Amino acid sequence: MWTDAKNGNNSATDYKYRSATVDLSSGNITIEDKTCEDLEDFLGGIGRIFKILSHHDVSDPYAPSSPLVMELGCFSGTNLMTGLRTFFGGYSPLKSTLAGAPSAMYSAGSGKFGTKVACAGIDEIIFTGRSEKPVTLVIKSDTLGGPPSLELVDASPLLGQDSHEKMMALADEYDDAHFAVIGPPGENFETNRMASIVLSTENQLKTRECKPRFCGRGGFGGVMGSKNLIAIVAQAPDDKTAVTNVVKEANKIISRGAGSKNYRDAYKADGGGGTWRNIAGLHPMGCLPERNFWAPGNDDAVQLYRGSFEEPYVIKDESCFKCGIACHKNIYDRPEGETAEGRKAKKGKFRVKFDYEPLDLITANCGVYDAEESLELVELGDRMGYDAISLGATISYAMEWNERNPDKPVLDDIRFGDAKKMEDLIRKAAAGECEELAQGTMRLAQQCGDLSFAMQGKGLEYPAYLPETNPGYPWALAGGHMSMRTFLLLILDGQQTDIDYWENAILNGIYYTRDDLIGTCKFAGAPNENIVDSLNDMFGVSLTEEDVNQAIRRSYLRGRLLEKKVGYTDEEYDVPSQVYERVNENVKMPSFITREFMDELKKRTEANWDRLTEEEGIALPA
Repeated sequence: MWTDAKNGNNSATDYKYRSATVDLSSGNITIEDKTCEDLEDFLGGIGRIFKILSHHDVSDPYAPSSPLVMELGCFSGTNLMTGLRTFFGGYSPLKSTLAGAPSAMYSAGSGKFGTKVACAGIDEIIFTGRSEKPVTLVIKSDTLGGPPSLELVDASPLLGQDSHEKMMALADEYDDAHFAVIGPPGENFETNRMASIVLSTENQLKTRECKPRFCGRGGFGGVMGSKNLIAIVAQAPDDKTAVTNVVKEANKIISRGAGSKNYRDAYKADGGGGTWRNIAGLHPMGCLPERNFWAPGNDDAVQLYRGSFEEPYVIKDESCFKCGIACHKNIYDRPEGETAEGRKAKKGKFRVKFDYEPLDLITANCGVYDAEESLELVELGDRMGYDAISLGATISYAMEWNERNPDKPVLDDIRFGDAKKMEDLIRKAAAGECEELAQGTMRLAQQCGDLSFAMQGKGLEYPAYLPETNPGYPWALAGGHMSMRTFLLLILDGQQTDIDYWENAILNGIYYTRDDLIGTCKFAGAPNENIVDSLNDMFGVSLTEEDVNQAIRRSYLRGRLLEKKVGYTDEEYDVPSQVYERVNENVKMPSFITREFMDELKKRTEANWDRLTEEEGIALPA
């Protein structure tokens, strides 16, 4: 973004951003400089995505007319630490009403791809149409900030390769560039609804090891594949401008402050060890999803604690571009005779990166606890380019269904703990040969005729937090751990069960999407004060925290109206009925979510959203 204003006291509407429209059917590419109409345009990310989607009616997310929108946030590609995010949005093939109407949502990913896009001088790309042949979009600029050139080139040589293989092939062809690609599930979109868009990282390209990041949620890899768009290349010089004192202070707090503590390793200001810590944290309380979100109350999951991997393997904390948090917990084989641990240890062959969500949902949640099987399953999901959350939750539903209904098996009668069959099914699904799995949990449950233990909401699989601990799930726009900060509150905030508490928690939970506008990582935990100071310092504006909160609120409310527009019923804003019908005695938390509780919570929450929508004057185009 840039401004032509010279007075040094800018407003958000003084700024412009560069938007490209790529019509893949005709091959026409147009670039337009747009003026920010409001603070949502200025902050970017989902602020712009939901505005664009409000102008589209989509009945088939894979239709050529269905848009795929790529956005950056205002901090994407800047000197603010973790300002690396890229956002893809559209109408999801996975998130939909029970009647099958696709819903608007978005997915966010880090890595260095977004930085290179920003350095090339692009803020937004809107993809429409479908190319007759597989293509790659190449974005190039010889100078920092553009002007960029955009070109569609043949992508046929990339077909059939996994996501990492595509990255390496592109890296061999394009120097000093970064990439967004789809894996085989995206190519075989007709039978896949949970394909992700995979983003390259600096570490991945330097080591040539499979260390990407993902825009995983919602199946947008399939939307990209439906347009016959296989990859996007961004090639531009890096921004080497000096970091201001205000941004330096924000970066210091991000890298060593309280907000990122849980994602750092212990040697970095007493860090908590990354998201992997949740396995050991939730398991003793019976709150770790196992065997399709049903804690068995045994010690099997101890095998998946980080401590159980420290001796047989080497674990290194590694980072995204210019990030001091180093949240990546990358696992290597331990060389023979090596006795040191962590950053002091020599490392052998790289295996995979463990994050809590894919680790739990594709292993313990499917009854798999063996270390080697876990490494292989997570790596397979990464290389194929699947959303591991949706993949694991769908497989675990099938496992429980088969246990309950042995005379009517699905997915080759897969059972808990069968890692080998899981691998076979994942490969078949990625190749387009197992739609039963790749359709996702809701559709599989509809096929089976029992949604009661399908761990999904509005068609999107739950992240690795038990629904009986989170009544805020129904109001998440893009996944319960990314767009509604009510997960873990029962555990971390004094086991509150009062309905007034949860009403307020949901109202405040939407501000967790701040980073999904501005382009920073949620793991940064940057205080609002530092974010606002950095905005004002970097862009010469005079924003307040309430200004930013209002833009967040308006974006959420616009996304909610898009949900209502496609026909979600009140009954679909709910948790799985198993929560009301069965109590797991192994869960060492209060059991408080009853139908009566949820009915009242729903009544209050929907009234709050209606009131705020009217107060903010939010409406969709006629």
